[in-house]
Amino acid sequence: MINATGLRWILTALFVLPALHALWLAARPGRTLPNRVGHLLHAVMGGAMAAMAWPWGMDLPTDPQVVLFSVAAVWFAATATLRSPATDSLRTRLLAAVPHVVMMLAMAWMAAVMDGSAMGSGGSGGGHHDMEGMDMSATGAISVMSLTGAGQQWTAALLAVVLTALGLLWLSQAFDRGRVVTAPGRGAAVPVRAEAAEPACHGAMAVGMAVMFVLLL
Repeated sequence: MINATGLRWILTALFVLPALHALWLAARPGRTLPNRVGHLLHAVMGGAMAAMAWPWGMDLPTDPQVVLFSVAAVWFAATATLRSPATDSLRTRLLAAVPHVVMMLAMAWMAAVMDGSAMGSGGSGGGHHDMEGMDMSATGAISVMSLTGAGQQWTAALLAVVLTALGLLWLSQAFDRGRVVTAPGRGAAVPVRAEAAEPACHGAMAVGMAVMFVLLL
């Protein structure tokens, strides 16, 4: 999908590193089943997004991706709704689940519009058929393809804006949690950088997805 080699590798890193971190979180002891499944879904999404940056990613089946990530969106919404309340209210849990639901639905939509048809590397499009609603870019363009329908373009632009906002929100949370704070009543500094990794990974993945949507315009 991406012609520019440098950008392709940057986006791959933005997706693969958070995916590996999600797998590590899912494997850690003491996790609940919904928590493990949520991390695994993010890991799969990161892997799928990384694949979309490469020409061979266009050969991956589309329908299973659409179904998987649509179900994943329902999963995040359902677990937030059905989870027994501890300290957070239902409204708080739903608000926390919304970004994950948006990311999964955005992933399902991107997989659907890209159609899963095979693409040649380098963006030449030689020997391959065009996808419906897609314009195959010429060699030298940053992206292999772009959306041609006004409705799809507006949807991609809206998702890019929303994902950028979510990414910045997560990154701000990561910076906030990553600061070294002083425990109340104590003089020693308490590092909380370990808590910053998860929102940082979510933020990186959201920003990477936003870039991918911009490249479709």
